[in-house]
Amino acid sequence: MLNYYKIADNQGNIIPPDDPIYNFIFQPKTWMNDSMAERYMMFAAAKKARGKVLVGGLGLAIYPQFVFYLQRPIQSITILEKNASVIKLVREPWINSLSDEQRQQVNIIEGTIEDYLQETDESFETIYMDTWEDADPRFVPHLNYLVQLALPKCTGQIQCWGYAMAVQSFVDYAVSYVKQAFPLEDYYLDPALERFSQWLQEAQKDGTPSEESIKRVAREIALTTVKSQEAYDRHRCFTPFALSDRDIHRNMVMSRKKPLTAEN
Repeated sequence: MLNYYKIADNQGNIIPPDDPIYNFIFQPKTWMNDSMAERYMMFAAAKKARGKVLVGGLGLAIYPQFVFYLQRPIQSITILEKNASVIKLVREPWINSLSDEQRQQVNIIEGTIEDYLQETDESFETIYMDTWEDADPRFVPHLNYLVQLALPKCTGQIQCWGYAMAVQSFVDYAVSYVKQAFPLEDYYLDPALERFSQWLQEAQKDGTPSEESIKRVAREIALTTVKSQEAYDRHRCFTPFALSDRDIHRNMVMSRKKPLTAEN
């Protein structure tokens, strides 16, 4: 968040980024963990790995560990990880735990999955991507963008961590926005939610749309909106997806087009 926002005091002076106030407002967030939920999701995905496997995001190497544990019929695992510190942390202890044959099958590359998919001439039977920190629906347009990049390189199956959860959250939120008459037009929106907001304004000219039609349209929008994360400021876009009430309030304040006043 420090890459996107700065905090000023009452006199307008920017507070240095090492000030403890930043950790209070933008609480540090766990990105990689080996919780049981993570293990379930990785295990389910690893059960379908076969052939040449491409992985976006090394993380704690849970996915490739399960691939080897399950003795999946793979030829190789190519892993893209943009963070050199993560590679340094994970590579040695994990690689040392593998057999000689398994080590020969692993190739860890420092870089982004986006760049690799656009540059490589190789094709893969299995592509597994997990380079985002949560299943916030704001990521959905970017996940669709990654899928579009991966399609020409895949001869089998593409999997994205948390994709179904993010899409379903988008649909559930859409229903809630309509029921609560939430003023979406007052906030900066991600590309998918912007499309839904525009559809809703048109649909409401003929009355309130049915819940069935809201779900149908919301799901279609979530599945078909394609935009790279670099093309929109996700951190500026509104979302109710949060870990606490404070996070929800902060997200609403930061994404509102006009600051809240006594009048509005």
